[in-house]
Amino acid sequence: MADQDVNPFGDPKDVNPFADPDIKSATADTQKGLDDYNPFAEHATRGTTAPAHNVNPPPVYTQPATIEPTRAEVPPEYTSYTPNQVTERDEVIKRQEELERKADELARKENELRALQQRGSPENNFPPLPAKFCCKPCFYHDISVDIPVEYQRLCRMMYYLWQFYSLALLFNMISSLALLCVGGENGAQTFGVSLLYLFLFVPCSFLFWYRPVYQALKNDSSFNFMLYFFVFFFQIIFAIVYAVGIPGFGTSGWINGAKTLDKHSKVVAVMMFVSGALFTVISLLSIFLLRKVHYIYRTTGASLEKAQGEFARGVVTNKNVQNAAAEAVKGSMQAQTRY
Repeated sequence: MADQDVNPFGDPKDVNPFADPDIKSATADTQKGLDDYNPFAEHATRGTTAPAHNVNPPPVYTQPATIEPTRAEVPPEYTSYTPNQVTERDEVIKRQEELERKADELARKENELRALQQRGSPENNFPPLPAKFCCKPCFYHDISVDIPVEYQRLCRMMYYLWQFYSLALLFNMISSLALLCVGGENGAQTFGVSLLYLFLFVPCSFLFWYRPVYQALKNDSSFNFMLYFFVFFFQIIFAIVYAVGIPGFGTSGWINGAKTLDKHSKVVAVMMFVSGALFTVISLLSIFLLRKVHYIYRTTGASLEKAQGEFARGVVTNKNVQNAAAEAVKGSMQAQTRY
């Protein structure tokens, strides 16, 4: 090359890299070739067009394109419920459950009654006394068997009230005994009367107001309803008197408790206050249950006329009354034949 003898350590000068004759000739030939090249010259001399590439033409659609909807799971129809509809539906479900429960209870009761009929009359089981005791039970008492399903709850409440009343009488006797021990005013009289009330009113309350309401709810008996109302009214008055604690009446209620607190032991006074509170609760519960029984009495169609009819039929069908009447007629006939 022409510039091979140039001293690289000499003074710098402008060197054109394209000044080399070889580079000039190479670039001149390349430029000439690019300028003279005509891609259409060959086809023009032949008089034919360039063959087209073998490419499939795109399809021609004569109908408008349609988009198929995507298939998705259709959600269940939504049903709107108003609050009233929801409440009515809940009530219907509750009634159905209640009816099913009553049907099961009635079926069980019928099976028990059928079993009792096959065995004969049921054995007495109340009061629950030991088998080797000298006395035997006097009554048959089973609320789940004798009482209809709709009245069982009320009957159990009456039974619990009788038990509560018996315990209150026992606690009143213990409080009166404590008053006697501390030398309280009328202590001996209060204790004696409270002891008499305990042994008298516990069985009498069972016979004259709990047993009648039990039979009334069992047999829909107007006579037993009337007997219960009559006796239970005095029962409520008696419980109020016991709660007040009038001196000399065998009661250790509020008044006797206040007197004992002023003059005697505070412990005995507290016991008397507790006794008064027990009889106060008994009075309120008695009034509440009396209203409940009276409501059932009105809904069952019981009346005084029915009670009189039941009493008359009971007297006529009573074997003791029939025997007494037969003996009376027989005696009168014998007296007439003598004369």
